[in-house]
Amino acid sequence: MNLRWKLTLSYTLVTTAAILLVEVGLLILAVLLLASPRSLAQIIVPVLADATAEIAPALEQAPPNRDAAQRWLMDLVRTGRITRNGNDKGTVARLHIEPLYLRGGLLVTLDGKILVADPPSLCAQGDHASACLPPSVQAILNRALRGEQRSTRLYAHEQGRVWLAVPIRGSTANRTLGALLLIITVPQSLGEWLRLLAEPLLPSALAVLAFAAVIGTVFGYFTARGLTRRLRALAQAADAWSRGDFRVMVHDPARDEIGQLAQRLNRMAEQLHNLVQTRQELAALEERNRLARELHDAVKQQVFAAGMQLAAARNHLPHAPARAQAALTQAEALLRQAQRELTALIHQLRPAALEGRGLIPALRDLLSQWQSQTGIAADLQVQGQRALPLAVEQALFRVVQEALANAARHSQAQHVVVRVQWEDEAIHLLVHDDGRGFDPARAARRGVGLHSMAERVQAIGGSFQVKSAPGAGTRIHVTVPLRADVKPGREPSSRNTE
Repeated sequence: MNLRWKLTLSYTLVTTAAILLVEVGLLILAVLLLASPRSLAQIIVPVLADATAEIAPALEQAPPNRDAAQRWLMDLVRTGRITRNGNDKGTVARLHIEPLYLRGGLLVTLDGKILVADPPSLCAQGDHASACLPPSVQAILNRALRGEQRSTRLYAHEQGRVWLAVPIRGSTANRTLGALLLIITVPQSLGEWLRLLAEPLLPSALAVLAFAAVIGTVFGYFTARGLTRRLRALAQAADAWSRGDFRVMVHDPARDEIGQLAQRLNRMAEQLHNLVQTRQELAALEERNRLARELHDAVKQQVFAAGMQLAAARNHLPHAPARAQAALTQAEALLRQAQRELTALIHQLRPAALEGRGLIPALRDLLSQWQSQTGIAADLQVQGQRALPLAVEQALFRVVQEALANAARHSQAQHVVVRVQWEDEAIHLLVHDDGRGFDPARAARRGVGLHSMAERVQAIGGSFQVKSAPGAGTRIHVTVPLRADVKPGREPSSRNTE
């Protein structure tokens, strides 16, 4: 599952959970309110007081219309519903009580006698209410008959039942005609309360929950879509930068955290681009300087010396042909030496590994040429030869080339050993000479030769060590993991300086 759908799902779950918590909270609040007889009276009594106006005309008759009163009371007790329609305002009172919890009702005339009762066994018609009611219930009935309207004084809690008394007022004159006494059984457990309230509320609650889930899903999808699009732009730019293309920029004008990150990454890419360009320019400059120095120190001097020998041969030719012949021989030797120097420079620019010959043949040729040029004995030792990545071959070849150049220039060595050893997960290169040695700390401060070799090795994920001391020769040890993530890139410049 990608990030967009994960975020969409999280929005949906959060929205659904929030709505569900609100619905459960409202349900619990309703239970807490209705579980209290006082709260129940405050909710039901005002509705009953307004709805009893429908039965007022039956009580205004002389004698009261017992049949109409009986039908009205039976409809209330047995259905739990009562509705009164106003003249011009539609429905003004509505009551719905679960019939299971309605235990009966009484209509009492103003003189306290029972007009009708449902069920009839509750009280006998025509008897005084005090004959069949508990004292606390008789008290709230008397208050209703006196016209009391405060719901908190019109309820009683007896034997697990809530008794509600409501005064019945005349339709024309504001006078009390009688009272309605309703008996409600209160659920005794939280489970009963939850079942009582959940059944009528469950369909609407599920509808609200489904609607909220759909809205949350749509909102989450479009919100996550914008977020993932911005993150995808960052990822594409990072891929381009990893390939060395720093021209790609992230266009994100937002001022939030992702927008700020994009701006910082753009600045970083620009700085890296400038750094790469600067290093390339410096590398080219260093390579030109090195070639100029090599040509000046070697080839130019040899060509100059050959020119002097040719001039001497011309001067000696008329009167000393033998001396002229010797000068020509020396000039020829100097030109061959200059040719070898130029060949060596060409090989430095284009090592043998680039010609598909492999590292070991290239090192053999290098050591042979170097030995013939310097007169220093050189041995190549190979153990466990296997194929290598091109970048590793080039780096190791350059390290050996640099080490041999330093040995020829500075070490005064008589013998050099180059050892290449393969292991299961690494390759080791050792270059050892028996020269005069040096102080590595001073050499590191004085030149860049050692730094250049270390830089090459680090570029392919390897390690570089130099051990030397005055009079003890020099050992260069390189270890390259064969499973390292080798990425050929621009090689560091080569300078034959310790």
